[in-house]
Amino acid sequence: MLVELTTLCLVLSFGYIEKTWIWLCENTSEYLMTVCGMFVSLVVGYLAGCVPYVVLDRLRLPFLDRYKVQKGRYANKADYVMVTMKIMGLFFIIMLPMIAMSTPIFRWLGMTRDPPLPDWTTVAIQIIFFFIVEDYMNYWIHRWLHTPWAYKAIHSVHHEYSAPFSVAATYAHPLEVILLGIPTFTGPALVGPHLFTLWIWLLMRQYEAIDIHSGYEFPWNINRYFPFYAGTAQHDLHHFRYSGNFASVFTWCDQLYGTKVR
Repeated sequence: MLVELTTLCLVLSFGYIEKTWIWLCENTSEYLMTVCGMFVSLVVGYLAGCVPYVVLDRLRLPFLDRYKVQKGRYANKADYVMVTMKIMGLFFIIMLPMIAMSTPIFRWLGMTRDPPLPDWTTVAIQIIFFFIVEDYMNYWIHRWLHTPWAYKAIHSVHHEYSAPFSVAATYAHPLEVILLGIPTFTGPALVGPHLFTLWIWLLMRQYEAIDIHSGYEFPWNINRYFPFYAGTAQHDLHHFRYSGNFASVFTWCDQLYGTKVR
């Protein structure tokens, strides 16, 4: 739901975005714009993206229960507070330093912030490429995280909830956050994209993670129209069974390597 709505809003508001971007370039240093922009894409985007699902979980409207993958299973208020506090710690202690340290590397690899903004075709193609690279690498790291030692020492934190909810999308052991950050930044490192594209990529990656952990499968979700897109139900089943369906974005790897479960 979030990925689809974000794409529509970005396309419709592109003219305004470009004017704002020019103003930012004229009034902000490149390093500050890079670090703060990427961090805001992660934090504000994450929190804002969780709001619709948190509202649905708290209201528990009967006519929406048909879209709940695991019927009647909701996190309580204490879970929301605890997970939110821990995730904010991960953002500031793990993710912010990672962004700050990687910024000079991206600049060296060809990333620029200079106007004009790239056209939407370029942005779309690069982000699709980033999703493909991230999904393939994430699949193998995720499979390793389900080996006995890695699961017990690292990945079990993320699996504390067999019925996932939106806020818990990034709830994980700090080492897992670092490991899964590698696939997220590999695609951009290979391409050297415009900074704007990198902002959008981080935002879309967050929203994709929130969507598949939301616990809701709506009829307008992408996977209803593109069967190779995994969607909420597939990842929800991974949490319910604690195994299988290791890929988070597409179904290809699980089908190819025999780990898809239904």
